Amino acid sequence: MNNYHKILTIAMCGSIGLLSSCKKSFLDKQPISQGTAGTYYKTASDAEGGLVGVYQQAFLTNQYWVWDYITNGDARADNCYAGGDNPDNFAIDNFQLTPQNGNATRNWQNLYQDIYAANIVLDYVPKIAAEQFKDNRQQEILGEAKFVRALDYFQLVTTYSDVPLILSTVDFPAKPSRNAATEVYAQIEKDLIDAETALPLTAASVGHATKGSAQALLAKVYAQEGKYQQSLDYSNKVINSGKYALVPNFATLFDGTKNTSESIFEIQHSSASGFTSYNVSLFLPAKFGTYSFNKFNLPTNDLVNLYKSQNDNIRLNSSVYLATVGADGLAAGDPIPTPYTAAYGTIPFLYKWKTNISQYGGGTDNTILLRLADIILLKAEALNQLGQTGAAIPLVNQIRARVSLAPITVTSKDDVALAILNERRMELAFEGNRWNDLLRFGKQYTIDLMNKQVGPDGKPLNYNVSQTKLLFPVPFNEIQLDGNLTQNPGY
Repeated sequence: MNNYHKILTIAMCGSIGLLSSCKKSFLDKQPISQGTAGTYYKTASDAEGGLVGVYQQAFLTNQYWVWDYITNGDARADNCYAGGDNPDNFAIDNFQLTPQNGNATRNWQNLYQDIYAANIVLDYVPKIAAEQFKDNRQQEILGEAKFVRALDYFQLVTTYSDVPLILSTVDFPAKPSRNAATEVYAQIEKDLIDAETALPLTAASVGHATKGSAQALLAKVYAQEGKYQQSLDYSNKVINSGKYALVPNFATLFDGTKNTSESIFEIQHSSASGFTSYNVSLFLPAKFGTYSFNKFNLPTNDLVNLYKSQNDNIRLNSSVYLATVGADGLAAGDPIPTPYTAAYGTIPFLYKWKTNISQYGGGTDNTILLRLADIILLKAEALNQLGQTGAAIPLVNQIRARVSLAPITVTSKDDVALAILNERRMELAFEGNRWNDLLRFGKQYTIDLMNKQVGPDGKPLNYNVSQTKLLFPVPFNEIQLDGNLTQNPGY
């Protein structure tokens, strides 16, 4: 059995009814045969079922989009300490990753499982007779699958750089090697441009990708590549579409309100469907739930101090809960979250998810992956990078005005760039963006910043970050299984 199927076949288990059991070990799974998929995909209803499987696999079955994207985007950066009790999380936070790291392995596998599920749809839905579908629905389904595939490849290329580019379940190498990051980015762009063309402005049903979803993700992808004119163009498409508006109250975004006017794409969670997110008991002090073990993804004092330095109480209070050790939620005998000690009086906890705290794994708040404020600030970044600093400043001030902050006073290109970076940090904390934002600002800047980080006790953390530590290692097991995969430098 080729290794791509070995690693990825589990993607389809329980998703679209093509396999009846998922009880065997991960590597024991047999691939879904082309004949089986061909038998399944006969009608428009089958195509819709396959697409549901893609969404379930990507956003509701795998752990990546309910947990790891925050650890990778915020705890790896300067927004969070890993917290909790998981050595693999600590290794990410401390820049001590190895190829055997469980998170790095799980992320790779989860994202390729998503891609496999999308590729099944992209291989077989075009073979269904067009007259089975109403209007443009066949092309919309393909566009949605391409959006998901592009989203996952964007995570892979920003995390590991060069990765295997697998675009079919029918025609692919038995032992794929890594494609250059430039090739991966080119495919991401193509998938999203195709999705933009195929998708409607309004989703077929809530939670589905739209034209705006593809455009917003393209704006982020182009920015990460340093293609700021294209990023500006696509930011403008989103902003000028008339489909999205900032909610007046920032707290509304994270109080359990779903699918607001600001949301461009969000993962749908509900107890009725059985697809829930991780519970906020994993993040908040013991008084909020039944679980008193160490809490994960604890906000750094540096982030809290940034909010306070700007008098940004609205976003601070919506994003961080400050608890006092020994009172207000941490009773005597409760463990104090790593890396805090009893000598430290006030502990910040991640607080962007506040509902359904009584049951582990039972969170029902949606997860917002793309929203308008992100794109407005991305437009400001693009304008500034293109030398249009004067046009960038009002966009930053628009975001600040919503949370009752005064306009920024800096005017030079470099100072405005830093102001945008800080504004994105305060606006988008714990939404998985910070690491990529830092890398866009500069790799050496990121290295120097992380090497200056201190713990809650004020002592240096001594991360010893270098160029090679900006990427995750390729998982050891994947290299062993494949034979053609090479390791990232430094690992």
